[in-house]
Amino acid sequence: MEGICRAKFVRCSPIKIMQVLRIVRNKSVLEAFNILDNLNKSSSEIIYKAIKSALANAKGLKSPDKYFIKQCFVTKGPYFKRIMPRAFGRAAMFTRKTAHLTVVVSDKK
Repeated sequence: MEGICRAKFVRCSPIKIMQVLRIVRNKSVLEAFNILDNLNKSSSEIIYKAIKSALANAKGLKSPDKYFIKQCFVTKGPYFKRIMPRAFGRAAMFTRKTAHLTVVVSDKK
């Protein structure tokens, strides 16, 4: 059985999420949970929740030991444009990045 989770408009940079996804890709779900628990990255909690949701969609919460991460990737989401006041009454624009995260969990190799 296969379970898919799509987390959209995540308030984290896609590059930061990609760093963690490279570590977790093609691992078993229990091994990925252990890695994410001990990893000191801000996006590890987001990926942990996405893997758990994909596992629930595959109806594998009772036996997660036979599931593995088949596919995981991240794409860029829209930027939130914000304005910061600057000197002499000017304004500087900066962006808040978002990402779309997709995780596929399967029990077949």
